[in-house]
Amino acid sequence: MRRGARPSQIINNFFSLATIVMVSVVLILYVKYIVKEPKRINSGVACQTEVDFTTDKITNEKLLKIGYKLLNEGSYQLDGGMIPSLNNKSVITKKLNINQINNIFLNTIDINLPKDTRRFLKIKYELIENEEQNSTKAGSVLTSFRVNGKEAFRMHIDFLKYDLREIEKRVQCTMEVFKYNATQ
Repeated sequence: MRRGARPSQIINNFFSLATIVMVSVVLILYVKYIVKEPKRINSGVACQTEVDFTTDKITNEKLLKIGYKLLNEGSYQLDGGMIPSLNNKSVITKKLNINQINNIFLNTIDINLPKDTRRFLKIKYELIENEEQNSTKAGSVLTSFRVNGKEAFRMHIDFLKYDLREIEKRVQCTMEVFKYNATQ
């Protein structure tokens, strides 16, 4: 014991040192075992770089492979919708309709449907009109690929104008990214 040191000061210093050691150990364990790699935003397919904002997410790898197989067999079903702007005057419902978008998906997939499908891939898509007036994008396409009601893959991609060719590019990109991720 040092001369002039009070017992309370020694105990206080010991507990300070013990606290520093425990916090250091906890931080090291947290960084090593709990913190994972940052999540990817998108797959990096070439068509995704053409747009400012695009994301995709694999929610179930096993179902993604099954969904790809079902798509190639022609066992798929389309379920589409449009979500008009709530705050602004809607333009999307005047310029586009669901049948046009369904035809874009059918032409992009280019696989005939079999007559009897008990198990199928459900391709659920929504055209979402942009809420902001001063934005460079017109809206976005949110597509979800589901097997037996469970989501396997989801993609969100912006389109810049209400043009069928523009939307067709985004749909083609969505299908390309789906196939890319399913074959990896």
